[in-house]
Amino acid sequence: MAQLNLTQEEIDACRESFLLFDQDRSGTIDQWELREVLRAMGQHPTDEEIFQMISEVDDNASNSIDFSEFLQVIAKQKEKAESSEDSDIFDAWVAVGGDRPAVITDEPTGIVDTNKLVKIIKHDFGLTIDIEKLVEEIDLDDSGTVDFHEFKQLLS
Repeated sequence: MAQLNLTQEEIDACRESFLLFDQDRSGTIDQWELREVLRAMGQHPTDEEIFQMISEVDDNASNSIDFSEFLQVIAKQKEKAESSEDSDIFDAWVAVGGDRPAVITDEPTGIVDTNKLVKIIKHDFGLTIDIEKLVEEIDLDDSGTVDFHEFKQLLS
């Protein structure tokens, strides 16, 4: 089994979910049960996506997944969600004037002027948050600019 990027707390929650959704107590989850697990997680995969998830981890070709295979599915779904979140942060960074990384796994570069960031957030997007205070809190070096790490902190 590949290295799982799950905490012990997440594994424990997965065990609870697995037991909850293994409705026939077979020790495995079939495609219908897996669909319910993912829906409970706020995801709505198609039949094809469910089949693909199972086939990617179903080592014994049973068309169902046991707990270790289930952990692999959840770890892959978590990785996809995190990758999507990073992509959204990259897009937001570029929208406020930062540089897009050449390779998606690289960190974006450049800096964004805090005045420009405030203008975009407040005036262009019309958000009523106290962006000045937030920028002040993350721009600890008082440079008047925000780098990608500070920007990411601002969004979290």
